[in-house]
Amino acid sequence: MFKKALYLIPLALLATACSNDDEPNVPGGPGYELRTLTFEDADAHFAPYNFENRTDVTISTWSDLIDNVEYGGALLYNDFAWTGYAWHDSGNTELAGGLLGGGPYWDGGAAVSSYYTATIEGLDYTRQLCVNTGSEGAAGHNGSRNFCVHNGYVDGESYKDQLPALTFADGVERTVDHMYVTNTAYTYSTLLNGNAYCAAAGADTWFKIIAIGYDKTGAETGTCEFLLCDGKDKIVNEWTKWDLTPLGDVAKIEFNMDGSADLRGKWGLNEPAYFAFDDVAVRFAK
Repeated sequence: MFKKALYLIPLALLATACSNDDEPNVPGGPGYELRTLTFEDADAHFAPYNFENRTDVTISTWSDLIDNVEYGGALLYNDFAWTGYAWHDSGNTELAGGLLGGGPYWDGGAAVSSYYTATIEGLDYTRQLCVNTGSEGAAGHNGSRNFCVHNGYVDGESYKDQLPALTFADGVERTVDHMYVTNTAYTYSTLLNGNAYCAAAGADTWFKIIAIGYDKTGAETGTCEFLLCDGKDKIVNEWTKWDLTPLGDVAKIEFNMDGSADLRGKWGLNEPAYFAFDDVAVRFAK
């Protein structure tokens, strides 16, 4: 039986790299407060709303954004048509996200989830919203219920040309202090065991998230990277803090994914381009 503890990654071994053209001018010490996007119902400050193409669905809490199945459900796929799936942490961090073009989810985006699996054997795209951390009902960071799952990447080989992003819906530039990230169970399973499309990770395999910050004019403010896999013995399967402060003050952060040659094929990444994130902390000036 697979033993998860064999693959836990000490924080000292996690590799991140960030760059920006100028040092971010952000308040320090007592000059700012952190507000956190938790995806928990108790922290839902937004007014109830409907999706543009699903007026029969009312979103009142974060859990209302979780589809009733992981693949092919009414919220994320709507009989494989767009729904207008979107969310906004109004009254708190002001971060907003959702699906590219309103869906379906295979086009990319950020979907709220609470799905958990205790096993990583035999997982495929139908288990795209689950993680292998925590336990049933407590799979999010720090044992919380809900989290979010990113899907999507862009490169010169893929047909896609737009990246999923987090934006500040009120148009104000702010520094995103950090978020917690981990592999989804489907991605983790593929890195460990391989599948029909992708070999298991080897000694030189790498798989990473790339965050790109933009200001209100659309100018890039900087980039940050987080390695979800750095060889077969360093595959992230625990919620891990990712410092995003080198991006500086941003209006938008796009997220891309990339992998080593053994994870790629003729049409781009064969490794499932998912990661889970939770507890996104934003700096607000006092």
